[in-house]
Amino acid sequence: MDHTIDLLENLMTGFFAVLLVVFPREVIKAYLVVLAGDETPRKLKRTSLNPFVHMDPIGTIAFILFDFGWARPVPVFPMKNKKIRKVLIFSSLIGPILGGGLFLAYGLIARTSFSHDIIFKVFYKACKWSLTYAIFSLFPVPPLDGSKILGAFLPDEYWDWYIKYEIYGILFLLGILLLWILPLIMQPFVYFIDSLTNLIILGKGG
Repeated sequence: MDHTIDLLENLMTGFFAVLLVVFPREVIKAYLVVLAGDETPRKLKRTSLNPFVHMDPIGTIAFILFDFGWARPVPVFPMKNKKIRKVLIFSSLIGPILGGGLFLAYGLIARTSFSHDIIFKVFYKACKWSLTYAIFSLFPVPPLDGSKILGAFLPDEYWDWYIKYEIYGILFLLGILLLWILPLIMQPFVYFIDSLTNLIILGKGG
């Protein structure tokens, strides 16, 4: 019975932590793309304040089980347009920057929530995963932000090809996740993030 309760608590706190990690950064990114002149995110309802439209099912599960994951990518119309490419770079960089800000904000909330066990666990995970996502999202693998930055620098003749095959990135991530390759790659980052999270919340690393 205790094991079942612990499992349900872990799933619940993990889910709400993912929501806190994903929702703010993805909404802001979507609005930035719209402000740049691309209405695709608005048409596909990615500027919605409904947090569930921004959460990727596999990425959410990966967060809860492996301490890192991803959100649904903000869609853009694949135009060979220098302005759109510049905003694509900016909107991709703003994600990790926001992740760093959320890491600090959620860490401070967790630090003042020791007496509320559930709240503490939610914000501890949100703090940790915000920093994890900020680092992990810079990897140049679709649908992560790093792939958008790489794509923005590609010559025009490769742009359409890149967008066409970008969808297979999620299958690649899922494949190496199932083969346990990704957790091994992420292990040094996880150790660093654990230490930094404990430092900001508990006042000590490790």
